[in-house]
Amino acid sequence: MGSCKTLAVAVITCLWLAVGSQAARPLGASLGSGLHATAGKPFTGEVWALLIAGSAGYGNYRHQADVAHAYQVLKKGGVPDDHIVVMMYDDVANDISNPHKGKLFNRPGGPDVYAGMPRDYTGNAVNADVFLQVLLGGKDAPTVLGSTGKVVNSTADDRVFVYYADHGAPGILGMPSSSPLYADQLLNTIRNKSAAGGFAEMVLYVEACESGSMFQGLLDDSLPIYAVTAANAFESSWGAYCPGQDPSPPLEFATCLGDLFSISFLEDDDEEDLINETMETQFEIVKRRTSQNGTYISGSHVLQFGDLAIDVEPVGDYQGEAGSDMLSPVAGNPVGREAAALPAGRLVGAIPQREADLVPLRVAVQRATTSQAKEAAEAALHAAVEGRRRLDMAVRATVAGLLQQPSILQLFQVHLGAEWAVPTPEAHELLVAAPLPGRSAEAPLVDDWDCLRAAFRGWEASCGTLDQYGMQYSRVWANLCNAGVSPAQLQAQAAVTCGASGVV
Repeated sequence: MGSCKTLAVAVITCLWLAVGSQAARPLGASLGSGLHATAGKPFTGEVWALLIAGSAGYGNYRHQADVAHAYQVLKKGGVPDDHIVVMMYDDVANDISNPHKGKLFNRPGGPDVYAGMPRDYTGNAVNADVFLQVLLGGKDAPTVLGSTGKVVNSTADDRVFVYYADHGAPGILGMPSSSPLYADQLLNTIRNKSAAGGFAEMVLYVEACESGSMFQGLLDDSLPIYAVTAANAFESSWGAYCPGQDPSPPLEFATCLGDLFSISFLEDDDEEDLINETMETQFEIVKRRTSQNGTYISGSHVLQFGDLAIDVEPVGDYQGEAGSDMLSPVAGNPVGREAAALPAGRLVGAIPQREADLVPLRVAVQRATTSQAKEAAEAALHAAVEGRRRLDMAVRATVAGLLQQPSILQLFQVHLGAEWAVPTPEAHELLVAAPLPGRSAEAPLVDDWDCLRAAFRGWEASCGTLDQYGMQYSRVWANLCNAGVSPAQLQAQAAVTCGASGVV
């Protein structure tokens, strides 16, 4: 599977409708004076934000640039630095491959969004455990190297904005170090924070492949939480402003500058009056642009989850009241409102997230000026592509091996019916690429999240650490768990596959 594509399966996508009328605040009102859509009580608290880029490496430039841009929006909108927590590996701005050392740009011709941004958690301090501890808040700040110890110490009167940009996979979000963040961990932490009076309302924006799976079947309207995802549970999100695309970054860049969902909401933030624009209005603008005006050609399905009554509130209640034209458009580049309203025939070039990681390698081949440099670049690209192919083979070989075992085949027959009596290539591919037959499209990814975590660890123990590309196979582990296959059985079969054949 060369990229996180929309799978050829019948998937029911929930189309959420706006709830209530769009409510605008009077101009000049201070942060915290909005009205809760359901309680009808004025906010008296403050805005807090947690921004995290969950990747590392120059090939993932776009994620750190997205987060840096989000910081600039919040800062200009009046949210103080002591209420904004920024987590990023922070290895891109000064990477040897960055043509503008110490700077990050989130769109062609745009300003440096890295300038003045605090880096509260960097390097190995950016991991799932620390992220959850920072989000939960409290008196005990994480004491880890590469951190300021700042946490989201919001109260019952406050609003919290959480923005994540990186690679994802079914049920998980990537981290640059240690294990991924699992959907149940995120939701449990948010529930605990809510139960402890940790916020009045919370908004989450998630930029990642299969990001809809982080909330599908898990987040309802029982808590004051509103989530927007870049993609549904089965498809890629998209890198944007990539070399060779339209619009393209300046020639000195060999990587994508942004992500399609992220630049859509951030450039809308730059362009609009956030005091009067509602969350629902922004959702519709972002959905239109991220879907390439509803064509879904190089685009994805932006979804809403949770308490949709929140979407009548001003964007400024969560992202600061930045006002318009923070980042003025550059002539010839379709950004801001122009890009949000592109006609159907004028699409923005975009690349699937997992393919975007290969862009610097492909550009290096194209731009090599000597035969020696070209040979080295081609070897690096070949190694990356071949590594992915070998992983694809290993996963499919492991699934085939499991389905050859009578006890496991019997499990599938019990759960799925007699048609699984004989394992077929179609059955193998189904386990790899789609939910199990008969499972509701609105159900969570997996019934037993501990099983999924153990299966993930079991695979890695036998076949090595899964990178941002390999994470996509979390759906395989989830399917096996849902059918009753134990993590130990997966690990044993994976050891046979990877140990004997050396395909990984």
